[in-house]
Amino acid sequence: MMSFLKQYVMSGVSRHYKDETNRRIMVVNLFSAVGVSITFFLGIRALIGQEFPLAIILLTASITFALSQRIQIHFGTPRSRTVSMTLLITCLMVLVFLLLITGGKDNTGPLWIYLVPPVTMFFAGFVRGLLALLVFTIACTLLFFVFDESLLLTSYTYAFKSRLLYSFLTVTFLSAFYEYSRQKSYETALDLSEQFEQQANHDHLTKLMNRRGCQVTLEREYARIQRSKKVFSIAIADIDRFKSINDTYGHEAGDDVLVKISEIFSSRLRKQDILARWGGEEFMFIFPETTSSEAVNVLEELREALSYSAVAIGDSDIHITSSFGVCEVSCALPLADAIRHADMELYRAKESGRNKVCIG
Repeated sequence: MMSFLKQYVMSGVSRHYKDETNRRIMVVNLFSAVGVSITFFLGIRALIGQEFPLAIILLTASITFALSQRIQIHFGTPRSRTVSMTLLITCLMVLVFLLLITGGKDNTGPLWIYLVPPVTMFFAGFVRGLLALLVFTIACTLLFFVFDESLLLTSYTYAFKSRLLYSFLTVTFLSAFYEYSRQKSYETALDLSEQFEQQANHDHLTKLMNRRGCQVTLEREYARIQRSKKVFSIAIADIDRFKSINDTYGHEAGDDVLVKISEIFSSRLRKQDILARWGGEEFMFIFPETTSSEAVNVLEELREALSYSAVAIGDSDIHITSSFGVCEVSCALPLADAIRHADMELYRAKESGRNKVCIG
């Protein structure tokens, strides 16, 4: 029984969805299960007691609750989830409204009204939930104090009706306050998570992807070519004689040089290409669906653009060059070996005079 209940509640949940989406899916499943059980049980009791109008209302609600859950599971789209939640809220409001009209069992129907605010706020969100509850409150007020003689099938005292609405408004206020606080807390946590992820995967100096973020991108690209059976190319670049720049002009100037070089590289890459700071004065290039010869053509343009661009350091303009090592990555070549090959080609470019693009 517990296994079946767990499977029912987890129906439609996917690891590809956000946590908030999965949470709403589970709550819809759980609420529909509870709604179906309670309304079906009470409907059968009303049917046995020959309270046919009440039985019809409750059994119809039971079917609607079940239908809302099936819509969410069957289609599995954001629109279907919205339809499912809207159907749940509407069904609950209509059910409670009808219970107010009929009085339910021994005039206890109005007690179910307190379910409406928290459920509506959770599923509809703060703004839409507040609007829905406002419409529901106006409808209840008109029912109790304007159309009571023509619509109500039972009688309530003025004190009962007024206090029911006052207490309902109090629960609505508390539910709205809780939902507003929850949404703000969730948005703050989401922003912090995105900031931490940005900091963890990006270099604070150049704003490029750092080695960690680049490694994730490399693995994703490698997994993609395993499926497509295509190739991509990588290249490691190292700024020539960068140590002499730090020694001559200082480390702060060296940082400025790295920023300007990253801007030169970024501005001349193709849209699909990826640039990362690999570490120190080294940069990593990822060229999706690109052969090594095609990557060399791009890198030669970068090399020339860099060597002909004067970089301002204080009152001086200096010309900086870079060496590049290239490797073509295929399904047959492990990613670690490809990075090592690119590094070996970079070393060869350095040893053979610098300001070169070498390919294995």
